[in-house]
Parts: sequence; structure tokens; C-alpha cells
Amino acid sequence: MATIKDVAERAKVSRATVSRVLNNTGQVTETTRLRVESAMDELNYRPNPVAQSLASNTSNTIGLMVSSFRGGLFGDLMAEVQQVADSAGKVMIVTQGKHSAESERAAIDHLINMRVDGLLLHVRYLSDDELITIAETAPPFVLLDRYVDVLADRCITFDHIKASDNTVELLLKNGHTCVACLAGKLAKSKAKERFQGYANALNRHHIALDMDLITEGNYTRKAGYEGTRQLLSTDKPFTAVFACSEEMAAGCMDAFRENNIRVPEDVSLISYDSVDLCTFLTPHVTALHFPMTEMARVAGELLMNRLREEGFSRPESTHFEGELRLRDSIRKLY
Repeated sequence: MATIKDVAERAKVSRATVSRVLNNTGQVTETTRLRVESAMDELNYRPNPVAQSLASNTSNTIGLMVSSFRGGLFGDLMAEVQQVADSAGKVMIVTQGKHSAESERAAIDHLINMRVDGLLLHVRYLSDDELITIAETAPPFVLLDRYVDVLADRCITFDHIKASDNTVELLLKNGHTCVACLAGKLAKSKAKERFQGYANALNRHHIALDMDLITEGNYTRKAGYEGTRQLLSTDKPFTAVFACSEEMAAGCMDAFRENNIRVPEDVSLISYDSVDLCTFLTPHVTALHFPMTEMARVAGELLMNRLREEGFSRPESTHFEGELRLRDSIRKLY
């Protein structure tokens, strides 16, 4: 395998000159540059990326931390960021924050220790204060689906309360006054916001919260199935279910089929997080589209803008709204 020394001898220059050509640093005449590049081609020389990163103080990598590798939503998210990274000529390194502030902190430290040029973070558990502290020493980063006032210029945001409110409002407008909720774990801020939208819609229509019609789960299909079985075990009447993720909506349908309950003839169903799964269910489930993939693309572009990569201007908008996608799972009562 050819070395810098071999290239220098073939081009009849010093190793320092070869290094300047490789790292595009210092002054090198065009004639010398062409001679060095010709020598590298002849010797089939391949630069050492680690050595280049040490010399240039950049790694041409970006770090992406997602909360989990599970679920189609996060696969689509990673694909969008990968496209942005590819267009900037950067390699993407991915870690998962899992389910605690400690694991999120460890994941971010791991990416920083790998000398990434920038970070895109989908953070659920770290506090605002800790994120502000990280910003003081970490590489440039962008927060996905998170708002921190002091870091507002690097936040990609979505109004979960409003989106959830609009979703439940659709059920109420169709005459459903007994609406059950398959909520996320309410210790999580985003799950709490989705639940708050549900509560706000009921309150506006003077409908009291019935805690027997509310379950908590971890957004999985199993949680939706078990939560629905719990709802059915109370013998409390309900005419509609608001599932706070499409995986939970699928689990709800599983439990309904097991109990010969038809959607929408017997119970209506509406979901949050519409990606693809809601269209694979029978009937197709009406859902609030949470545009995580679009948000991920804009987050990647914003990060490249902060890294001053050519061809990436600051996005015009970094705030997103939900979109109701009407399908076949809601029955109008009156």
C-alpha cells in the first residue's frame, strides 16, 4: 500500500507538500498540485481519513441520536438525515438514546468523543438546563422535536398539544362524547403534550375526564393491545378511541378483533403518528400525520447551515403543524 512518502518521492516534493495538497491547506502552486495528484493516481494512493481529520480538525461526520431504532417512524427519520448527509459529503453515525437521561447523555458523549462535526439530537429525557450546558462545549447541534427557549435558533418544533386537540375534536364533531385514550407514558414530555390536547378538547366540550377510559403505554402494538383490553375490562361505555401512536392503534384493532368489535360500526378509532401502518390496517385508520421525516430533513439542512456547508441556506420555517388524513375508521353518530 502506497504511503505519503512514496507519493512525495514520485512527485519529487516534500511530504509536507503532499500533506498540504491532501488537506487543502497552505500555499501550493497549481503545477505542484497537479504533479502530486498525478503521483497519487499512479500509485493508487488512498488517504487515511483519521489522519486527515486530525490535520484539518474536521471528521466529515455528523452524529444522529434517535430515541430508539424501533418503529418505521425512526427508520424514515434516519433515511432523511442520511440523504442530507450524503449531499454534504458527510458520513452519518447513529446512536440511540433509549429510555433515560443517563443513556441519552452517554450517547451524546459517545458522538462527541468520535469528533463528529455536528449533532442532530432527538432528545426526550435530558432537561433544558443540561442541553444549554452541552451547547457551551459541544459541536454545533440541532434539536429535533424539542424547544428550548435559549436554544431557539437550533430547534425544529411541532405543536403536539394543538395537533392532538384537533385530532380529538374530529371525533367530538362526529358526535362522540365518550372517547377513550391510549396514551403514551405520561412521564415523557411529548406524551404529556399529546394527552393535554386530548384533555383540552374534552374540556372545551364540557366533557369530564374519566380516568377509567385512559391507559398509558410505550407506543408499541403490544401496549395498544393491552391498553384496549384494559378499557374493555372496565365495562365503561365508549364509542371512540384516540390512540397516541399508530402502533398502539394497530394493537387496539387486534384487541377489537379478538372481541368481535367492529371498526367503525361498533367503535370509531383515530390515531396519531400516521406513517404507513394506518393505511395497512382494515379499515384504513384516520390519523393525524406527524411529519417527523419532513422535520428530520429540515433539521439536517439547518445543521449543515450551522456548519456553513455550501449549498445549505437556513430553512424558511422550523416549526411544523399536523395534518389530519381522513380514512375509514370513524362513524358519524349524529
